[in-house]
Parts: sequence; structure tokens; C-alpha cells
Amino acid sequence: MGPDARHLPPARIETVARALVVPMRAGSHACGVLDGEGAPVPMARTLLSGGRFTPDPAPPEAAPVRLAGRWLLAGVGRHHFGHFLLEATPRLWALDHLDAAPEGILLLPMAGRDIAAVLRRRLGPLLDLLGQRLPVRLVQEPTEVEALIVPAQGFGHLHWSHGTAEARAYMRRHLAVIPASGPERLYISRRRLDNPAKQVPHERQIERWLARAGYGIFHPERHSIVEQIAAYRAARVLLGPDGSAFHLAPFVARRDARIGIIQRRTRQPVLDALLRQIEGFAGITPWITRALVSPAPDDRESALPPELHRLRADLRDGGFLQPPLSPASPPPAS
Repeated sequence: MGPDARHLPPARIETVARALVVPMRAGSHACGVLDGEGAPVPMARTLLSGGRFTPDPAPPEAAPVRLAGRWLLAGVGRHHFGHFLLEATPRLWALDHLDAAPEGILLLPMAGRDIAAVLRRRLGPLLDLLGQRLPVRLVQEPTEVEALIVPAQGFGHLHWSHGTAEARAYMRRHLAVIPASGPERLYISRRRLDNPAKQVPHERQIERWLARAGYGIFHPERHSIVEQIAAYRAARVLLGPDGSAFHLAPFVARRDARIGIIQRRTRQPVLDALLRQIEGFAGITPWITRALVSPAPDDRESALPPELHRLRADLRDGGFLQPPLSPASPPPAS
């Protein structure tokens, strides 16, 4: 019986002898692991968005590549930052629970994406930190592995977002090695994203308000992963529209930080999952405003659009537009 998208599986580790690891092919998400008898290994399925799992692969027709030693299956790697966090890293918790380190980590690339280039340009340092600098091998062809370590996925999309205790502890421990560095108030902006559909209405005006209130305006895509982690670790207040940055921030945020979310998406289950992730990994209940996605009454005394007028009022009422906080105390060690 395979994993259930509505219930996060417990922390378990299987080792499969003579495991056949089968990559994705164009036009299908089917990929995963077959055991020595050719049967699918259910725990190797990766939870994708929308509550879907990667379908089990068919046995390949050609002879597989052979790989000696013990290797750990990480999951599916794709170029999208949030999906990479939720699909490629959630099994790495097992590295702290093995009697000996494996030879390396196996990653299944999303079909049609050059994940090798993405790792070189952006995500390699994150995988180095979480993979304890073990070699990473992209499975491009069916590969028979002498011994494959298959951990349960420790967190993921939707109902899995809060994570197991083991995964939560692992992510915080291994990302806390990055020293905190940055302003105590941080606004995480989407204004400079290339795709206009992913931007937020009126964000230039929102940035002006928050800059006057003492916030550093932070565009994550303009910074390395290490710089992003450092900034999130330093901040006592993190505010911004919901999105991929708030998948990373809960792994490293101070326990005494305040997190505010400006809802931009109308898909409530996706937002609810993000809030559960923040609560699960950071122990913080986020403040939230729905001003930009809920109908707002027209206030004819204001020159602002109604939704922006309401957002400013929400930010004031929530304390986010108050004068800057007193000098920050040193961030905690983890």
C-alpha cells in the first residue's frame, strides 16, 4: 500500500537491495524504484502538487546502468524553487539516522528540465548544506543500485507541509550553520520577478510604505541561497506576499520572529498548507491579511484603490507600519 496524500507518513527508512531506479521520460511523471523482483517500491513515490504522486514506472526494456555501493534516494528535482524544496529535499532527514554515510544522493530530474544547470546556477549550495556535501548523482538512465536507501518523505505539499519531527529538526539544524546577516525588519518582495502573473498588485507602493517604516526591501531571486538564509535568520519581522520564499524562511526563522503574510493567491488549500508549514517548522502562527484578494468597500475619502487602502489599514492595525523596533538582540543559535 502506498502513501496517502492526506496523511504525512511516519519517519521510516527502507533499504532495497538491487533496486532499479527509473527516471522520468518526456510526457510522463512516472518514475521511481522497482525492487529486485521488479515490484514498485511505494515509499519511493514523490508527492507532487495537487495531491498527486509520481506514478510507478514500467520496467525498462534496455539493460540498466549499474551503480555499486549504498545511495540515498532524494526525490524529484525541478527548476521551480518551491517545488524543489518540497520534492527534492524532504528525504534528506535520514542522513542523520544512518549508521554510516552513503556514497551519495540520487535525484530524479523532472522531465524536460536541465536540473544540472539549475544546481550549478542556484540550488547547488542548498543541496550541499542539506546533503552534508555528499556527491549528487542525477539519474538520467535506468540504474540498478547495489543498495538503495529509501526514506519516507518527511514533508511536502498540502497536507504534508508541517513535516515530521525528524524532518523539522534536520532542516533547522543543517541550515543554521549560515550566520545571520541582515536587517531586523524584512519585506520579501515579488516585484522584480520576470513573470507579471507572479507579481503582486501595487507592490511598488507597498515597498515605499515599508521602507519608510524601516524595512529592508528584499528580492530573493537577486540573492544567493546562502544570502537568503542569512537574511531570514537575522530578521525579527518577516513580511511579504505568500510564495516560495516562505517555504524556505520557516526552516531558518528565529523562534521569536513575527511573520506576516499578504495573501495573493485565491487557492485557499495552498495558502493553508503554507501557514501550516510556518507553524510546524518555525513554531510561529503567521499574521495574515486578505486585503488584496477580498472585495473591499470603496472609500471615496482616499485616493488609493479600495484594496490598497484596506491593506494599509490592515498593516497599521497589525503593527507592521509602526516605527522600527528597538535594537535587535542577537539571533538565537538555531
